[in-house]
Amino acid sequence: MTKRSFYEDDDYIVNKPGTTTPITPSLAQKESVHGDVTFVDGMVIRTTPLLEKYANAVRHFVHDKVSLWGAELATQQSAARNEWRIVRREVTDVIREPVLPGLIYVLTASLTGSILVRRSNVLVRFVTPLAFGIGAVWWVMPRTFEAVGRRYGELEREYAPDVYVKRVELGKDVEEFKKSVEQGVEDVKTSVLRGVHDLRKTIKEQWE
Repeated sequence: MTKRSFYEDDDYIVNKPGTTTPITPSLAQKESVHGDVTFVDGMVIRTTPLLEKYANAVRHFVHDKVSLWGAELATQQSAARNEWRIVRREVTDVIREPVLPGLIYVLTASLTGSILVRRSNVLVRFVTPLAFGIGAVWWVMPRTFEAVGRRYGELEREYAPDVYVKRVELGKDVEEFKKSVEQGVEDVKTSVLRGVHDLRKTIKEQWE
């Protein structure tokens, strides 16, 4: 029995020039139309300058955009944190009393006002709970009420100076009217006391 060779019918394979043997100048010139050809450890490395150009352009574009988006995101996050700190400081400066019990009282007063005027028109049903709530804040949380009023005055003076001036003038007029009413009440009381005193004196003189 003879030993069979499985490769006895195969043709002799000639390696492509440039792989295991140096490439000839003519073949190198022929292959150059498909791109630049370089040799690394006997292997042919073919590169396409046009493809490399556009690939680098796309890579730089993506890198620049991602860097820009990252910087913008970091800026927005920093701004959001700063705004949150400002809001927390504003709330802390305004709310001076414990929130939980005071808020319950305010909500209870508002609901009470809403129940009392449930059969009235829309305007009264809107204004009354609001007035009850504001009154409850003034009664239960006086320091918070004062701080809110002061902050409202600052915002009004900054963004609506004309309204602020008119409100201050109205407040002065109301204060003067209040003082005049109080002075009138005091005058009436004094007059009544004087009249009672004179009447008693007259009656006493008549009896004597």
